[in-house]
Amino acid sequence: MTDLSSDQMADMAGELMNAKLEAAKNQSNMTHLLKLGSFHMEIVPSKDIEIEKIFKDIIADLYDKFGEEVLKINMTDIIAKQQNGNMHQ
Repeated sequence: MTDLSSDQMADMAGELMNAKLEAAKNQSNMTHLLKLGSFHMEIVPSKDIEIEKIFKDIIADLYDKFGEEVLKINMTDIIAKQQNGNMHQ
């Protein structure tokens, strides 16, 4: 087996996560979605997840770290994702 670089590992982890999200979407046809500024997060529904608590904690944490900056949208990132076909609707 060959050694993998950290970039390759990150790519593999991202692909695995996307595959799991797609599989969950196909089964239940929904995910919990949080969009705040340019921050985007999807969580697959589960009876073990308190989604409201998770989202409140994430929003509080983002606001504590970035203040009102978290509400601003970085259009450069959004345009790049659209051009690369990585944008989910």
